[in-house]
Amino acid sequence: AKIKTDHDNLLVSIKDALESIVSVAGPEGVTRLNLSTTLSTNAIVEGDTEPVGMFVSAGPGIDPEAYRVGEHYFTAAGCIDHRGEETAALDEAAVARGVDACREAGVSAFAAVSKFSTRNPAHEDRIKELVHPMADYVAMGHDFSGRLGFSRRINTAYFNSAVWRLYNRFADAVQQSVLSMGLRPQIGVLKADGGSMPLSMSRMFPIQSILSGPAASVMGIIAICDIREDAVILDIGGTTTDMAVFAGAAPLVEREGIAISGRPTLVRALRVKSIGVGGDSAIHVTPQG
Repeated sequence: AKIKTDHDNLLVSIKDALESIVSVAGPEGVTRLNLSTTLSTNAIVEGDTEPVGMFVSAGPGIDPEAYRVGEHYFTAAGCIDHRGEETAALDEAAVARGVDACREAGVSAFAAVSKFSTRNPAHEDRIKELVHPMADYVAMGHDFSGRLGFSRRINTAYFNSAVWRLYNRFADAVQQSVLSMGLRPQIGVLKADGGSMPLSMSRMFPIQSILSGPAASVMGIIAICDIREDAVILDIGGTTTDMAVFAGAAPLVEREGIAISGRPTLVRALRVKSIGVGGDSAIHVTPQG
């Protein structure tokens, strides 16, 4: 079904599309629902995210201030080395001071990252325990990837918490709409790398849904085109054009992680370039000279 987009209420558009399909297939005919959403992307780009209490512990050899992000950024001494052994205890007093500052500012979404948490998450776990009494959600860096990359984990955890509440309101509305129509499908959300995750998992890791719109373009191309060689593929929509490069008949992937608002993250994504020129764009050519 092709439905006109209601930019003020995207859920209305989703419900209209489902109703068009259900009118033909019946409620029992819909067994799986996969969603692609630009909600997280738009919120970050437009600055429509909530404040995050960001707690970072680095240890010797690196200055955590170099990776400051957001208005509520707190550092705490302590060290877990590259072998996963604690060589300096977490400064819980520093964390407590940060918690007090967040309480005064009304912050209730948090993120915690320590330098080698992929080897031993004990300090991140302890920070979560300390902020938990006033937290609605706490993202921990080691939950996003087992790979090293201190700055990438900081940014990933921060952005994840920044869109967590907004995304979960969207997920609630989707589930309510589906249930109100008598549907009981498996609900999945498209990830930036073209894979999908259950809606329940996406609630904890909404950052993985960023750029799922361009990813949907690539997956649609794969579904309808028999690509057998190197190619550049364009999906020209109403507002933007998504461009993807295929090498050896497979789309290229940003394996290290994409940059969000200029900050590198651990979000694995298809290598897609989107430009603000689409079917509804007016283009004017000005002669030179």
